Amino acid sequence: MVAEHPVFTRDEKERLEQFRLTVGESSASLVQQLHDEHHLKGLLEQLVEEGHFPSMIVAGSQFMKRYGFMTVVPILYALTMWDKTILAGPDELCYEVDTNVEPWMMKLMIDNDVDVTTIQKDRVEIRAALANKLINENLAPFVEAMVKATKLSAAILWENVSIYLFWLYETLIPSEGNKDQVRRAKDDFHFLLKEFNCTSFTCGANPFMPYYSEKVKREEGEIRFRRTCCLYDQVSEGGACCKTCPKAR
Repeated sequence: MVAEHPVFTRDEKERLEQFRLTVGESSASLVQQLHDEHHLKGLLEQLVEEGHFPSMIVAGSQFMKRYGFMTVVPILYALTMWDKTILAGPDELCYEVDTNVEPWMMKLMIDNDVDVTTIQKDRVEIRAALANKLINENLAPFVEAMVKATKLSAAILWENVSIYLFWLYETLIPSEGNKDQVRRAKDDFHFLLKEFNCTSFTCGANPFMPYYSEKVKREEGEIRFRRTCCLYDQVSEGGACCKTCPKAR
C-alpha cells in the first residue's frame, strides 16, 4: 500500500533545509524558467554585473554547482534515507535567488501540498521515474540551456553535478545511515551510475559514469581527481584550486 501526501517530520524538513531545499514555501519562479537560455543568461549577467563573478563562464560553472547540489543531494537523500520521493520536475520545483547578499544565495522550494510518496512497493519503478524527472526532465535541459547561454563545456557542467552525487553516496549516507539505508544507498548508486540512461545530447548514455574514476592515494587521504576544472580558482581567495582539481595533480 502506498500512503499519499505524508508530511515530512520536523527533523526531515530541517535536514532538507540544510541542503537548501525548503518544504512549505513557494515562489512565482518555477525551475522551468531556468531552462530558457535567455532568462538564464540574464540572471548570470546580473551576477557578473553585481560583482559576484568575474565572467559569464565562471558564473555559469559556479551556478551549475549550486543548482546541482540543491537538486541532487536533497532529492536523492530523501529517496535513499527515508524512502520518500520529492517531485523533481522543472514545473514542480520553485527557486529564489538573492543577489543582494554576499555571497549570493539561492534555494529551492516545494509546497506543502506536493505529492510526496512513501515507498512501500514497486521501489525500482518509482526510483526510475524519479531519476527520469530529476535528470532527463530537469538537469539535462538545464545543462543544455547553460551551454547555450555561456558556451561552457557540457563536461564541466555534468562533472559539477557528479561530484555531489559521489559525495552523497560514498561519504554522506554511509556516515549517517543504518544498515538498511546503506544497503539502499549501494543499490541506488549502482542504478544511477550503471543503469540510468540519459536522453540529452550533452551527456551520452550516462551523465555520471565518465567522471567516476579511481581514487588516488595522497597524504590527506584518497582523492578522486576531476577530469575538468570548475573555475573555482577564479573566485577563491588567493586563486586556490579545489583539492580535486586536475591542476592540483
